[in-house]
Amino acid sequence: MSDILELIKSRRNITQFLPKFVSWENISRVLDAGRHAPSCGNIQNWKFIVVLKPELKQEIAAASYDQYEIGQAFVLIVVCAEPEKAERYYGEKGKKFYTIQNCAAAVQTMLLEAHSLGLATRWVGAFDEEKINGLLGIPAEAETHAIIALGYAKELPPKPPKYPLETLVYFGGWRAKIADPAKYLNDIATILARKAHTATEVIHKGRDLVAQKAKEMVKK
Repeated sequence: MSDILELIKSRRNITQFLPKFVSWENISRVLDAGRHAPSCGNIQNWKFIVVLKPELKQEIAAASYDQYEIGQAFVLIVVCAEPEKAERYYGEKGKKFYTIQNCAAAVQTMLLEAHSLGLATRWVGAFDEEKINGLLGIPAEAETHAIIALGYAKELPPKPPKYPLETLVYFGGWRAKIADPAKYLNDIATILARKAHTATEVIHKGRDLVAQKAKEMVKK
């Protein structure tokens, strides 16, 4: 199985889309990725509304606080939740907490599948939920959690800055740091690789030094 990390690192939130056709085969694969996302107790309390009509996409864009550029995407996928389903199993926490996690997991898996297919996406979380629900006939017992704009990118934005890993990771407790995690975890492979790299650098420096001295002797 290939490493997905590079796919995660290279994915971008796209601002501008090309007016370009996306096949139903690819759209369905993106939706299927959302279907296979993890959820609390595997209750899968989500629904995905596919919006293709240009006029409806523009109305959704307007209801997303005038983010009209998402209307240029070939399709909008509106991710809805059924919070009462989670509440039946997990109470208030299921309704207000687990449901959000479930839908976020579904969105992320769809974004990554789209990227793997060469498609572009934008995760939209800013919108007037009441207006979106009215446009799409979403009932009161459901919630709109996200909109995915899906299509082809007009341009790729640069990679946004990310915090270094060592500033984000604690061991065993809040703000608990370890100077050398590889040594602490007895990660022999990493330690040996580090030593091998150091040894290679020493050899290269020694080689360069010998070459420099040889040149100096020739000049004399």
